[in-house]
Amino acid sequence: MLRKTLQTQRLCGAILLAMIVAVAVPAQAHQEKGSPEKVPAEAPLTAQLVKTGLYLISGGGANTLLRFSANGLILVDGKLPDNYRALMSQVRRISKISDLPVRVLIVTNHHEDHTGSNAKFLAAGVRIIAQENVSRNLTAYNPSGGKVAPPTFTYAHDFTLRLGGVEAQLMHFGAAHTSGDTVVYFPNLKVVAVGDLYTPDTPYPDFSGGGSLVNWGPALAQILKLDFDVVAPSSGPVVTRADLEVFKTKIDTLVSRAAGLVKKSVPKDQLMSQLKTDDLGWRFSFTGDQLDRFYSELSQTK
Repeated sequence: MLRKTLQTQRLCGAILLAMIVAVAVPAQAHQEKGSPEKVPAEAPLTAQLVKTGLYLISGGGANTLLRFSANGLILVDGKLPDNYRALMSQVRRISKISDLPVRVLIVTNHHEDHTGSNAKFLAAGVRIIAQENVSRNLTAYNPSGGKVAPPTFTYAHDFTLRLGGVEAQLMHFGAAHTSGDTVVYFPNLKVVAVGDLYTPDTPYPDFSGGGSLVNWGPALAQILKLDFDVVAPSSGPVVTRADLEVFKTKIDTLVSRAAGLVKKSVPKDQLMSQLKTDDLGWRFSFTGDQLDRFYSELSQTK
């Protein structure tokens, strides 16, 4: 089922690619010329080769993946609002030999560090793809950088993008970090981009954005059914399959302990003080609405 693309999605994909091809020339011109803007000195970006044809650009927001195809570039996640020019400077530096334009931007959730540059990508003629809950979450989302431009194309459960001989499989495994998380799988490279579903820090779900700590482990279990050896998260360096397995085990352990406390009728206001996390290397401080939602979803576990 993971690799299945519905007939309607294939049609939408074909339409999407046709639209992309139609705007190729003006989009490239806009991306390369643009208006002069000063790139903030506090947001330097760096790029590293992940595998042939795939680069990771870090800094200035979430990590951005750059995938080459014969018909243009695919990006996974943008940057914070002020870092579009810095990102495009890195993209042009990496692709200077081929001089290919960006065709598609895939965003892995609605948060500003992923989507803050959406408006400028749209102005440059780039199509933005996201899981359908991203659009819903953006309606109530008011980040410091201002309202975020919504995606131009959304999918429900899975969607396969094919561009210039490259295949990218987009999958949604339910609520975890948010209700609109997208996993991007490049099968020929055995690389999976997981957005914020893996983090080197304490994993906090965005409950206001439909996130779930209880469903986080099951979502990771679905990812681990794929054939990959490199994991590209939204923060920090790339990691291995083994690292993701360890992370899942820690999530499962945390949720099991928390659910056990709730089943023992530990009061909500004592849950965090009694929840052991030091051996996991994490420190949680759920309060207010976060604590209410966490306790509620734990209460519903079997």
